[in-house]
Amino acid sequence: MNFDELYIMNPWWRDRVAIYADRNILQYQQSKFKYDPKVLFSGIDLSIPGIYTLRGPRQVGKTTFSKLLILRLIESGVEPSRILFFTCDMVKDNSELVDLVKLHSQTFASKEKMNYIFIDEITQVPNWQAAIKFLADLGLLDNAVVLLTGSSAYDLKISTERLPGRRGVGKNLIFLPITFSEYLETLSVHLDKLDLPSILALGEDELKIIAFKYSFIEAYFHKYALSGGFPKVIDEFEREGKCSDITKAIYRDSVLGDAEKYMKSRERMIEIFEKLPDIVGQRFSWQSLSNDLGPIIRSVNTIVEYFEFLAYSFIVSIVYFIDPSTKEIRRNKQKKVYPLDPMICSIISETGKKEIAMPQIMELLMLRHLMMPQDIEQTALNLTSGPYFWYSEKGNEIDFIVDREGVLIPIEIKYQNRINKSDYTGMKRVFGKGIVATKDTIGKDGNIVLMPIWLLLALMK
Repeated sequence: MNFDELYIMNPWWRDRVAIYADRNILQYQQSKFKYDPKVLFSGIDLSIPGIYTLRGPRQVGKTTFSKLLILRLIESGVEPSRILFFTCDMVKDNSELVDLVKLHSQTFASKEKMNYIFIDEITQVPNWQAAIKFLADLGLLDNAVVLLTGSSAYDLKISTERLPGRRGVGKNLIFLPITFSEYLETLSVHLDKLDLPSILALGEDELKIIAFKYSFIEAYFHKYALSGGFPKVIDEFEREGKCSDITKAIYRDSVLGDAEKYMKSRERMIEIFEKLPDIVGQRFSWQSLSNDLGPIIRSVNTIVEYFEFLAYSFIVSIVYFIDPSTKEIRRNKQKKVYPLDPMICSIISETGKKEIAMPQIMELLMLRHLMMPQDIEQTALNLTSGPYFWYSEKGNEIDFIVDREGVLIPIEIKYQNRINKSDYTGMKRVFGKGIVATKDTIGKDGNIVLMPIWLLLALMK
Protein backbone atom coordinates (compact mmCIF):
# COMPACT_ATOMS: atom_id res chain seq x y z
CA MET A 1 0.00 0.00 0.00
CA ASN A 2 1.33 3.45 -0.87
CA PHE A 3 0.43 6.99 0.14
CA ASP A 4 -1.86 7.47 -2.88
CA GLU A 5 -3.98 4.56 -1.62
CA LEU A 6 -4.10 6.14 1.84
CA TYR A 7 -5.47 9.31 0.22
CA ILE A 8 -8.19 7.27 -1.49
CA MET A 9 -9.22 5.73 1.85
CA ASN A 10 -9.11 9.13 3.59
CA PRO A 11 -10.83 11.51 1.13
CA TRP A 12 -11.65 13.92 3.98
CA TRP A 13 -7.99 14.96 3.98
CA ARG A 14 -8.67 16.88 0.75
CA ASP A 15 -12.29 17.83 1.44
CA ARG A 16 -13.95 17.44 4.84
CA VAL A 17 -17.41 16.96 3.29
CA ALA A 18 -16.15 13.87 1.42
CA ILE A 19 -17.10 11.79 4.46
CA TYR A 20 -20.76 12.21 3.44
CA ALA A 21 -20.02 10.43 0.15
CA ASP A 22 -18.35 7.47 1.86
CA ARG A 23 -19.91 4.19 0.77
CA ASN A 24 -20.54 2.95 4.32
CA ILE A 25 -22.06 6.27 5.38
CA LEU A 26 -24.32 6.36 2.31
CA GLN A 27 -25.48 2.79 2.87
CA TYR A 28 -26.24 3.59 6.50
CA GLN A 29 -28.17 6.75 5.65
CA GLN A 30 -30.19 4.90 2.99
CA SER A 31 -31.04 2.00 5.31
CA LYS A 32 -34.58 1.50 6.54
CA PHE A 33 -33.13 -0.08 9.71
CA LYS A 34 -30.57 2.32 11.20
CA TYR A 35 -29.02 0.64 14.22
CA ASP A 36 -27.18 3.07 16.49
CA PRO A 37 -24.64 1.16 18.64
CA LYS A 38 -24.88 3.52 21.61
CA VAL A 39 -23.00 1.15 23.91
CA LEU A 40 -20.01 1.14 21.56
CA PHE A 41 -20.03 4.92 21.13
CA SER A 42 -20.16 5.41 24.89
CA GLY A 43 -17.40 2.84 25.37
CA ILE A 44 -14.78 4.99 23.60
CA ASP A 45 -13.45 8.15 25.26
CA LEU A 46 -12.38 10.40 22.38
CA SER A 47 -10.74 12.95 24.70
CA ILE A 48 -8.08 10.71 26.27
CA PRO A 49 -5.38 8.62 24.47
CA GLY A 50 -6.16 4.93 24.39
CA ILE A 51 -5.95 1.80 22.27
CA TYR A 52 -9.27 0.02 21.72
CA THR A 53 -10.03 -3.23 19.96
CA LEU A 54 -13.43 -3.95 18.42
CA ARG A 55 -14.10 -7.56 17.50
CA GLY A 56 -17.10 -9.31 16.02
CA PRO A 57 -18.24 -11.39 13.07
CA ARG A 58 -17.88 -10.22 9.50
CA GLN A 59 -20.67 -8.06 8.09
CA VAL A 60 -21.94 -7.09 11.55
CA GLY A 61 -21.12 -3.40 11.03
CA LYS A 62 -17.66 -2.74 12.48
CA THR A 63 -16.45 -0.73 9.47
CA THR A 64 -19.68 1.28 9.39
CA PHE A 65 -19.26 2.01 13.10
CA SER A 66 -15.72 3.31 12.44
CA LYS A 67 -16.98 5.58 9.64
CA LEU A 68 -19.84 6.89 11.81
CA LEU A 69 -17.29 7.70 14.52
CA ILE A 70 -15.15 9.53 11.93
CA LEU A 71 -18.25 11.44 10.80
CA ARG A 72 -18.93 12.50 14.38
CA LEU A 73 -15.34 13.68 14.81
CA ILE A 74 -15.40 15.76 11.62
CA GLU A 75 -18.78 17.26 12.48
CA SER A 76 -17.47 18.15 15.95
CA GLY A 77 -14.71 20.25 14.37
CA VAL A 78 -11.73 17.86 14.45
CA GLU A 79 -9.29 18.69 11.66
CA PRO A 80 -9.82 15.88 9.10
CA SER A 81 -6.09 15.38 8.47
CA ARG A 82 -5.71 14.22 12.08
CA ILE A 83 -7.99 11.25 11.31
CA LEU A 84 -6.37 8.20 9.70
CA PHE A 85 -8.37 5.22 8.40
CA PHE A 86 -7.14 2.22 6.48
CA THR A 87 -8.07 -1.41 6.05
CA CYS A 88 -5.52 -4.19 6.36
CA ASP A 89 -6.82 -6.36 3.53
CA MET A 90 -3.83 -5.28 1.39
CA VAL A 91 -1.27 -4.79 4.18
CA LYS A 92 1.34 -7.50 3.68
CA ASP A 93 2.94 -7.61 7.15
CA ASN A 94 3.34 -5.82 10.46
CA SER A 95 6.32 -3.81 9.15
CA GLU A 96 4.12 -2.21 6.52
CA LEU A 97 1.51 -1.59 9.20
CA VAL A 98 4.12 0.36 11.19
CA ASP A 99 5.23 2.30 8.10
CA LEU A 100 1.69 3.45 7.26
CA VAL A 101 1.07 4.85 10.74
CA LYS A 102 4.54 6.44 10.85
CA LEU A 103 3.92 8.08 7.46
CA HIS A 104 0.69 9.68 8.64
CA SER A 105 2.26 10.70 11.94
CA GLN A 106 5.17 12.44 10.23
CA THR A 107 2.90 14.14 7.68
CA PHE A 108 -0.33 15.14 9.40
CA ALA A 109 -0.43 14.23 13.08
CA SER A 110 -0.58 16.98 15.67
CA LYS A 111 1.67 17.09 18.71
CA GLU A 112 -0.67 19.36 20.66
CA LYS A 113 -4.10 17.98 19.74
CA MET A 114 -5.60 14.49 19.77
CA ASN A 115 -5.11 12.29 16.71
CA TYR A 116 -7.43 9.46 15.68
CA ILE A 117 -6.31 6.21 14.07
CA PHE A 118 -8.77 3.63 12.74
CA ILE A 119 -7.27 0.36 11.48
CA ASP A 120 -9.86 -2.00 10.00
CA GLU A 121 -9.47 -5.80 9.97
CA ILE A 122 -6.12 -5.64 11.74
CA THR A 123 -6.33 -9.34 12.61
CA GLN A 124 -5.56 -10.04 8.94
CA VAL A 125 -1.96 -9.00 9.70
CA PRO A 126 0.14 -11.69 11.40
CA ASN A 127 1.64 -10.58 14.71
CA TRP A 128 -0.11 -7.20 14.53
CA GLN A 129 0.25 -6.76 18.29
CA ALA A 130 4.02 -6.39 17.91
CA ALA A 131 3.48 -3.55 15.42
CA ILE A 132 1.12 -1.67 17.74
CA LYS A 133 3.46 -2.26 20.68
CA PHE A 134 6.37 -0.88 18.61
CA LEU A 135 4.38 2.24 17.61
CA ALA A 136 3.40 2.79 21.24
CA ASP A 137 7.00 2.42 22.39
CA LEU A 138 8.08 4.98 19.76
CA GLY A 139 5.62 7.43 21.31
CA LEU A 140 3.58 7.76 18.12
CA LEU A 141 0.38 6.77 19.94
CA ASP A 142 0.91 8.94 23.01
CA ASN A 143 -1.54 11.53 21.74
CA ALA A 144 -3.95 9.30 19.87
CA VAL A 145 -7.19 7.40 20.19
CA VAL A 146 -6.69 4.13 18.29
CA LEU A 147 -9.49 1.79 17.22
CA LEU A 148 -8.47 -1.62 15.88
CA THR A 149 -11.20 -3.80 14.41
CA GLY A 150 -11.12 -7.51 13.62
CA SER A 151 -13.46 -10.28 12.51
CA SER A 152 -11.55 -12.88 14.44
CA ALA A 153 -10.19 -13.43 17.93
CA TYR A 154 -8.09 -16.36 16.71
CA ASP A 155 -4.95 -14.29 17.27
CA LEU A 156 -5.75 -14.32 21.00
CA LYS A 157 -5.46 -18.09 20.94
CA ILE A 158 -2.13 -18.21 19.11
CA SER A 159 -0.49 -15.14 20.66
CA THR A 160 0.31 -14.19 24.23
CA GLU A 161 0.85 -10.45 23.46
CA ARG A 162 -1.79 -8.27 25.13
CA LEU A 163 -0.19 -4.79 24.85
CA PRO A 164 0.54 -4.67 28.60
CA GLY A 165 0.82 -1.13 29.95
CA ARG A 166 0.41 0.49 26.55
CA ARG A 167 -3.33 0.86 26.12
CA GLY A 168 -4.05 3.98 28.17
CA VAL A 169 -7.78 4.06 28.87
CA GLY A 170 -8.39 1.70 25.95
CA LYS A 171 -10.23 -1.59 26.29
CA ASN A 172 -11.66 -4.51 24.36
CA LEU A 173 -15.09 -4.03 22.81
CA ILE A 174 -17.35 -6.67 21.29
CA PHE A 175 -19.84 -6.12 18.43
CA LEU A 176 -22.20 -9.08 18.10
CA PRO A 177 -25.47 -9.36 16.17
CA ILE A 178 -27.98 -7.19 18.01
CA THR A 179 -30.37 -8.52 20.62
CA PHE A 180 -34.16 -8.48 20.32
CA SER A 181 -34.25 -5.63 22.83
CA GLU A 182 -31.85 -3.58 20.68
CA TYR A 183 -33.93 -4.46 17.62
CA LEU A 184 -37.03 -3.08 19.32
CA GLU A 185 -35.22 0.05 20.51
CA THR A 186 -34.05 0.75 16.94
CA LEU A 187 -37.69 0.54 15.83
CA SER A 188 -38.61 3.00 18.63
CA VAL A 189 -40.33 0.35 20.76
CA HIS A 190 -39.28 0.98 24.36
CA LEU A 191 -39.85 -1.47 27.23
CA ASP A 192 -38.90 -1.47 30.91
CA LYS A 193 -36.02 -3.94 31.25
CA LEU A 194 -35.38 -6.47 34.01
CA ASP A 195 -32.35 -8.55 34.97
CA LEU A 196 -32.71 -12.31 35.37
CA PRO A 197 -33.01 -12.33 39.19
CA SER A 198 -35.83 -9.77 38.90
CA ILE A 199 -37.60 -11.90 36.30
CA LEU A 200 -37.30 -14.91 38.61
CA ALA A 201 -38.95 -12.89 41.38
CA LEU A 202 -42.07 -12.04 39.34
CA GLY A 203 -45.36 -13.51 40.52
CA GLU A 204 -47.83 -15.21 38.20
CA ASP A 205 -50.20 -12.23 38.14
CA GLU A 206 -47.30 -9.90 37.33
CA LEU A 207 -46.21 -12.20 34.51
CA LYS A 208 -49.69 -12.19 32.98
CA ILE A 209 -50.02 -8.41 33.24
CA ILE A 210 -46.63 -7.87 31.58
CA ALA A 211 -47.47 -10.38 28.83
CA PHE A 212 -50.78 -8.59 28.14
CA LYS A 213 -49.14 -5.16 28.21
CA TYR A 214 -46.46 -6.13 25.71
CA SER A 215 -48.39 -8.67 23.63
CA PHE A 216 -48.00 -6.51 20.53
CA ILE A 217 -44.26 -7.26 20.33
CA GLU A 218 -44.75 -10.94 19.53
CA ALA A 219 -45.17 -10.04 15.84
CA TYR A 220 -41.84 -8.18 15.97
CA PHE A 221 -40.18 -11.26 17.43
CA HIS A 222 -41.23 -13.56 14.59
CA LYS A 223 -39.62 -11.14 12.13
CA TYR A 224 -36.48 -10.93 14.28
CA ALA A 225 -36.25 -14.74 14.53
CA LEU A 226 -36.18 -14.93 10.73
CA SER A 227 -33.67 -12.15 10.13
CA GLY A 228 -31.41 -12.54 13.14
CA GLY A 229 -29.34 -9.68 14.50
CA PHE A 230 -27.04 -8.56 11.66
CA PRO A 231 -28.20 -4.97 10.93
CA LYS A 232 -27.57 -5.29 7.19
CA VAL A 233 -29.62 -8.50 7.04
CA ILE A 234 -32.44 -6.91 9.07
CA ASP A 235 -32.46 -4.03 6.59
CA GLU A 236 -32.74 -6.49 3.70
CA PHE A 237 -35.64 -8.23 5.43
CA GLU A 238 -37.33 -4.85 5.89
CA ARG A 239 -36.92 -4.16 2.17
CA GLU A 240 -37.21 -7.58 0.51
CA GLY A 241 -38.50 -9.99 3.15
CA LYS A 242 -35.35 -12.13 3.01
CA CYS A 243 -31.56 -12.14 3.23
CA SER A 244 -30.14 -11.70 -0.25
CA ASP A 245 -28.07 -14.39 -1.93
CA ILE A 246 -25.31 -11.80 -2.39
CA THR A 247 -25.07 -11.15 1.36
CA LYS A 248 -25.03 -14.88 2.10
CA ALA A 249 -22.34 -15.44 -0.53
CA ILE A 250 -20.18 -12.64 0.89
CA TYR A 251 -20.38 -14.11 4.38
CA ARG A 252 -19.93 -17.72 3.28
CA ASP A 253 -16.92 -16.86 1.10
CA SER A 254 -15.28 -14.84 3.86
CA VAL A 255 -15.70 -17.70 6.35
CA LEU A 256 -14.31 -20.26 3.92
CA GLY A 257 -11.53 -17.87 2.94
CA ASP A 258 -10.51 -17.48 6.58
CA ALA A 259 -10.63 -21.26 6.96
CA GLU A 260 -8.23 -21.56 4.06
CA LYS A 261 -5.95 -18.92 5.57
CA TYR A 262 -5.88 -20.15 9.16
CA MET A 263 -6.71 -23.85 8.82
CA LYS A 264 -5.31 -24.52 5.32
CA SER A 265 -8.44 -26.33 4.14
CA ARG A 266 -11.64 -24.93 2.67
CA GLU A 267 -12.89 -28.44 1.86
CA ARG A 268 -12.76 -29.65 5.47
CA MET A 269 -14.74 -26.62 6.61
CA ILE A 270 -17.42 -27.38 4.02
CA GLU A 271 -17.60 -30.96 5.33
CA ILE A 272 -18.03 -29.66 8.90
CA PHE A 273 -20.79 -27.31 7.73
CA GLU A 274 -22.53 -30.30 6.18
CA LYS A 275 -22.41 -32.09 9.54
CA LEU A 276 -23.42 -29.15 11.73
CA PRO A 277 -27.23 -29.31 11.20
CA ASP A 278 -27.20 -32.78 12.80
CA ILE A 279 -25.49 -31.66 16.01
CA VAL A 280 -26.77 -28.13 16.73
CA GLY A 281 -28.06 -28.17 20.30
CA GLN A 282 -27.20 -31.87 20.75
CA ARG A 283 -24.70 -33.21 23.26
CA PHE A 284 -21.62 -34.79 21.72
CA SER A 285 -17.98 -35.54 22.40
CA TRP A 286 -15.07 -34.70 20.14
CA GLN A 287 -14.39 -38.42 19.84
CA SER A 288 -17.92 -39.23 18.70
CA LEU A 289 -17.76 -36.43 16.15
CA SER A 290 -14.44 -37.76 14.94
CA ASN A 291 -16.06 -41.17 14.41
CA ASP A 292 -18.89 -39.56 12.42
CA LEU A 293 -16.52 -37.55 10.23
CA GLY A 294 -14.24 -40.59 9.88
CA PRO A 295 -12.65 -40.35 6.43
CA ILE A 296 -12.80 -36.55 6.42
CA ILE A 297 -11.03 -35.67 9.68
CA ARG A 298 -9.61 -38.61 11.59
CA SER A 299 -7.84 -36.67 14.31
CA VAL A 300 -9.75 -35.51 17.39
CA ASN A 301 -7.21 -32.71 17.84
CA THR A 302 -7.88 -31.49 14.30
CA ILE A 303 -11.63 -31.40 14.93
CA VAL A 304 -11.08 -29.38 18.11
CA GLU A 305 -8.88 -26.96 16.15
CA TYR A 306 -11.56 -26.43 13.50
CA PHE A 307 -14.32 -25.82 16.01
CA GLU A 308 -12.13 -23.47 18.01
CA PHE A 309 -11.44 -21.61 14.77
CA LEU A 310 -15.22 -21.31 14.23
CA ALA A 311 -15.64 -20.08 17.81
CA TYR A 312 -12.81 -17.54 17.65
CA SER A 313 -14.18 -16.31 14.31
CA PHE A 314 -17.60 -15.58 15.88
CA ILE A 315 -19.38 -18.20 13.77
CA VAL A 316 -20.25 -21.07 16.13
CA SER A 317 -20.50 -21.09 19.94
CA ILE A 318 -19.07 -23.96 21.99
CA VAL A 319 -21.02 -24.48 25.24
CA TYR A 320 -19.45 -26.44 28.10
CA PHE A 321 -20.85 -28.54 30.96
CA ILE A 322 -20.75 -26.94 34.40
CA ASP A 323 -20.68 -28.80 37.71
CA PRO A 324 -23.26 -26.97 39.90
CA SER A 325 -21.56 -28.06 43.12
CA THR A 326 -18.15 -26.60 42.25
CA LYS A 327 -19.17 -24.05 39.57
CA GLU A 328 -16.37 -25.38 37.39
CA ILE A 329 -16.58 -26.46 33.77
CA ARG A 330 -15.65 -30.01 32.80
CA ARG A 331 -13.90 -29.97 29.43
CA ASN A 332 -13.87 -33.78 29.29
CA LYS A 333 -17.67 -33.95 29.42
CA GLN A 334 -19.92 -33.67 26.39
CA LYS A 335 -20.47 -30.22 24.95
CA LYS A 336 -22.89 -28.47 22.60
CA VAL A 337 -22.49 -26.10 19.65
CA TYR A 338 -24.75 -23.41 18.19
CA PRO A 339 -24.35 -21.04 15.24
CA LEU A 340 -24.23 -17.45 16.48
CA ASP A 341 -27.20 -16.16 14.49
CA PRO A 342 -30.10 -17.30 12.27
CA MET A 343 -28.31 -15.84 9.24
CA ILE A 344 -25.36 -18.13 9.89
CA CYS A 345 -27.84 -20.99 10.35
CA SER A 346 -29.16 -20.24 6.88
CA ILE A 347 -25.67 -20.44 5.37
CA ILE A 348 -24.91 -23.70 7.19
CA SER A 349 -28.27 -25.19 6.18
CA GLU A 350 -27.75 -24.33 2.53
CA THR A 351 -24.22 -25.75 2.59
CA GLY A 352 -25.31 -28.93 4.39
CA LYS A 353 -28.61 -29.12 2.46
CA LYS A 354 -30.43 -29.73 5.76
CA GLU A 355 -32.54 -27.29 7.77
CA ILE A 356 -31.79 -26.39 11.37
CA ALA A 357 -35.14 -26.72 13.17
CA MET A 358 -36.94 -23.79 14.80
CA PRO A 359 -36.54 -25.13 18.39
CA GLN A 360 -32.75 -25.12 17.87
CA ILE A 361 -32.93 -21.58 16.46
CA MET A 362 -34.81 -20.52 19.59
CA GLU A 363 -32.02 -22.03 21.69
CA LEU A 364 -29.29 -20.18 19.83
CA LEU A 365 -31.23 -16.91 20.13
CA MET A 366 -31.46 -17.46 23.89
CA LEU A 367 -27.73 -18.24 24.05
CA ARG A 368 -26.89 -15.02 22.18
CA HIS A 369 -28.96 -13.01 24.68
CA LEU A 370 -27.28 -14.65 27.68
CA MET A 371 -23.75 -13.77 26.54
CA MET A 372 -22.04 -11.05 28.56
CA PRO A 373 -19.20 -8.97 27.00
CA GLN A 374 -16.80 -9.93 29.79
CA ASP A 375 -17.50 -13.63 29.13
CA ILE A 376 -16.30 -13.49 25.52
CA GLU A 377 -13.67 -10.76 25.64
CA GLN A 378 -10.71 -13.17 25.45
CA THR A 379 -12.18 -16.44 24.18
CA ALA A 380 -14.86 -15.18 21.77
CA LEU A 381 -17.49 -17.91 21.32
CA ASN A 382 -15.39 -20.62 22.97
CA LEU A 383 -17.57 -20.11 26.04
CA THR A 384 -15.29 -21.24 28.84
CA SER A 385 -16.62 -18.38 30.99
CA GLY A 386 -20.29 -19.10 30.28
CA PRO A 387 -23.07 -19.46 29.50
CA TYR A 388 -22.90 -23.18 30.30
CA PHE A 389 -25.21 -26.19 30.26
CA TRP A 390 -25.80 -29.21 32.51
CA TYR A 391 -26.92 -32.80 32.18
CA SER A 392 -27.21 -35.79 34.49
CA GLU A 393 -26.09 -39.34 33.90
CA LYS A 394 -29.78 -40.29 33.76
CA GLY A 395 -30.33 -38.03 30.76
CA ASN A 396 -31.87 -34.93 32.36
CA GLU A 397 -30.56 -31.75 30.77
CA ILE A 398 -30.80 -28.00 31.25
CA ASP A 399 -30.13 -25.99 28.11
CA PHE A 400 -28.25 -23.06 29.66
CA ILE A 401 -26.91 -21.97 33.03
CA VAL A 402 -25.60 -18.49 33.73
CA ASP A 403 -23.68 -17.15 36.69
CA ARG A 404 -25.07 -13.86 37.96
CA GLU A 405 -23.05 -12.51 40.87
CA GLY A 406 -22.19 -15.98 42.10
CA VAL A 407 -25.71 -17.38 41.73
CA LEU A 408 -26.35 -20.02 39.07
CA ILE A 409 -29.59 -19.46 37.15
CA PRO A 410 -30.84 -22.32 34.94
CA ILE A 411 -32.80 -21.60 31.76
CA GLU A 412 -34.64 -24.19 29.70
CA ILE A 413 -36.11 -23.58 26.24
CA LYS A 414 -39.35 -25.45 25.49
CA TYR A 415 -40.60 -24.05 22.20
CA GLN A 416 -43.63 -26.31 22.00
CA ASN A 417 -47.41 -26.10 22.24
CA ARG A 418 -47.80 -27.80 25.64
CA ILE A 419 -45.62 -27.66 28.75
CA ASN A 420 -45.67 -30.45 31.33
CA LYS A 421 -44.15 -30.49 34.82
CA SER A 422 -41.79 -33.20 33.59
CA ASP A 423 -40.25 -30.60 31.25
CA TYR A 424 -38.62 -28.84 34.19
CA THR A 425 -38.41 -31.54 36.88
CA GLY A 426 -34.60 -31.66 36.73
CA MET A 427 -34.36 -27.89 37.03
CA LYS A 428 -36.58 -27.88 40.09
CA ARG A 429 -34.85 -30.81 41.76
CA VAL A 430 -31.24 -29.76 41.19
CA PHE A 431 -31.47 -25.95 41.34
CA GLY A 432 -34.78 -25.27 43.07
CA LYS A 433 -35.51 -22.42 40.67
CA GLY A 434 -35.25 -21.44 37.04
CA ILE A 435 -36.80 -19.94 33.93
CA VAL A 436 -38.58 -21.93 31.23
CA ALA A 437 -38.73 -20.05 27.91
CA THR A 438 -41.89 -21.28 26.21
CA LYS A 439 -43.75 -20.79 22.95
CA ASP A 440 -46.77 -19.12 24.55
CA THR A 441 -47.24 -20.59 28.07
CA ILE A 442 -47.22 -18.12 30.99
CA GLY A 443 -47.19 -19.08 34.65
CA LYS A 444 -45.26 -19.87 37.80
CA ASP A 445 -44.73 -23.15 39.62
CA GLY A 446 -42.98 -22.49 42.91
CA ASN A 447 -39.70 -20.85 41.96
CA ILE A 448 -40.02 -21.84 38.30
CA VAL A 449 -41.04 -19.01 35.95
CA LEU A 450 -42.68 -19.98 32.64
CA MET A 451 -42.59 -17.18 30.10
CA PRO A 452 -42.87 -16.93 26.28
CA ILE A 453 -39.42 -16.56 24.75
CA TRP A 454 -40.41 -13.44 22.83
CA LEU A 455 -41.31 -11.72 26.10
CA LEU A 456 -38.25 -12.96 27.97
CA LEU A 457 -35.79 -11.76 25.29
CA ALA A 458 -37.56 -8.40 25.04
CA LEU A 459 -37.41 -7.80 28.81
CA MET A 460 -33.87 -9.04 29.49
CA LYS A 461 -31.54 -6.24 30.53
